[in-house]
Amino acid sequence: MRRVRRRCGARRRALGRRRRLTHLATLYHDDVMDEADVRRGAPSANSRWGNSVAILVGDYLFAQASDLVSDLGTEAVRIQARTFSRLVQGQIRETIGPADGEDALAHYLAVVADKTGSLIATAALFGAKMAGASAEIQSTLTEFGERIGAAFQLADDIIDVASETGDSGKTPGTDLREGVPTLPTLIAQRSTAPEDARLLDLLSRPLTDDAEHAEALTLLRVHPAMDEARSYVQAEADAASALLAKLPDSSAREALQVLCDTVATRLG
Repeated sequence: MRRVRRRCGARRRALGRRRRLTHLATLYHDDVMDEADVRRGAPSANSRWGNSVAILVGDYLFAQASDLVSDLGTEAVRIQARTFSRLVQGQIRETIGPADGEDALAHYLAVVADKTGSLIATAALFGAKMAGASAEIQSTLTEFGERIGAAFQLADDIIDVASETGDSGKTPGTDLREGVPTLPTLIAQRSTAPEDARLLDLLSRPLTDDAEHAEALTLLRVHPAMDEARSYVQAEADAASALLAKLPDSSAREALQVLCDTVATRLG
């Protein structure tokens, strides 16, 4: 029995390392793609060592994550490979942008699902498998991970606009300055109200001018798009929370509920 517990503990630790390595690798690659200088308040890898080194280190981390998973069997390797596939598809979608006539918001939500939802969904699935959960619970936790992962990323979109300090680890309005589409800006861009003409003009391009950047932040913070974005994230967190009702009552379920509540409280 002790050997079984030690083996299960070793597997959980390996999966934890896999998740952290995979996540870090995606951040290294993201920063190269976005030409980001800062990651959570610290210099990004690409700004310190250049794009080539950052890409190679990201690839190395992916390889290490795959090596860890290989000890868990062919099914685990298959799940990991399919997760990588979704991550890359999401990055390709984001790089190319929406096709002519495609809804920009729907395109963006699909990107978030592939790049963030897939990661958390796989982490949840691995946890369920290692715990010996039933196929039904594995499916429920996978969907939970997909929803809460996407909700967490979309909450970041709102914080990027709403935060007035660098407490979040990001300079407020970073995405706005770089012209990166996010949930609040994409919702705002659907407006046809004449009074939004100035905001729509500002959102149509990167805002390198400090005065225009500050003006756009001010206008966007009081725009109805912010409340609509918050409602969308809250709905996703609520949907994730509802899935937890299918799980047995346990400390693990309570912890996942706290995660749902945390996503909502991050919105301010």
